[in-house]
Amino acid sequence: MSDQVSVTGFSVLSALGRGAEAQLAAALPGAAAFGEVRRFDTSNRRVTRAATAVDVRSLEEELLDAVIDACADAGLTAAQRATTPLFLAVHGRAGVRGLATRAAKIYTSACVSASTAVADAAALIRYGYAERIVVAAGYLVEPDQFALFDAGRALSDDSTVRPFSLDRRGLLLGDAVVAVVLQRGEGKAEIAGWGRAGDAHHPCQPAPDGQGLAAAIEAALRKADLPSDVVGYINANATGTIFSDASEAAAIRTVFPTDVPVSSTKSVHGHALEASGLLELVMTMLALRAGKLPVNAGFTTADPMCPLDLIVDAPRPATAQYGLTLNAAFGGANTALLVRAG
Repeated sequence: MSDQVSVTGFSVLSALGRGAEAQLAAALPGAAAFGEVRRFDTSNRRVTRAATAVDVRSLEEELLDAVIDACADAGLTAAQRATTPLFLAVHGRAGVRGLATRAAKIYTSACVSASTAVADAAALIRYGYAERIVVAAGYLVEPDQFALFDAGRALSDDSTVRPFSLDRRGLLLGDAVVAVVLQRGEGKAEIAGWGRAGDAHHPCQPAPDGQGLAAAIEAALRKADLPSDVVGYINANATGTIFSDASEAAAIRTVFPTDVPVSSTKSVHGHALEASGLLELVMTMLALRAGKLPVNAGFTTADPMCPLDLIVDAPRPATAQYGLTLNAAFGGANTALLVRAG
């Protein structure tokens, strides 16, 4: 029996639109989805922009439909869906109580919530503890987290997210509701390896040398039993914040002795907090399957602290089957997922 773990079905919603085609159409050329927030009052805020989707319902309704659609995409019967464990990554249970009661496990570990859920699910499937698992994650921009990030001056005040750029000014929040079905065997993309590591440096700032994230990348490669030179694309965590981007660049340079094409799709769809890891996994999978790598949008000026091979002018052709998607969170949590195009 194969120990390969694959994504066999998925559903995706972001401010870029619904479905795979909408994500790629915007992400490849770097067409950012940031605009004025209309969902709640921002008149007393320093920043008033985010990447919000149109015509969205409640988070619970969107998540329920995402799970159903992902299962249908994977070809699961109603009986199979009913017996498949659900791993759920959300900020809190209050808005999703009905769905939360059905979840086998709930992840609230900030920006690595969804990627941690994927790593756990992949391990359980690979080692024979589960046949399949649905991982779902959701965040719709709301006033509380918006206010916290704005008060902490983490939000970009020039309406643009500029990952790795010298003049980067911060992140912008974004909507995401995503579900994936993970199963043993072939599928749309393989989860070839996964890694997690902490740097225990600071409650909010990452270790400047990026050693925690580097350790997570190395763990993912070891899990896949593959060398670093198989990786042909990195979808970086890069939020457009000063310390985080520099730390991530250091981690990438530590692991990869030669240049690997890098971009951050947060530059177009925004930071979806607990849902980021799942949205960016799907974006990486779609890019590899399409054979085109998305632009690192918003970039203007090279930063000597971020000496990376950034995709800045136009989408590049993918030259390898494998890509990495990276995530990091407050408290020094780091994750890496190694994906192979199906």
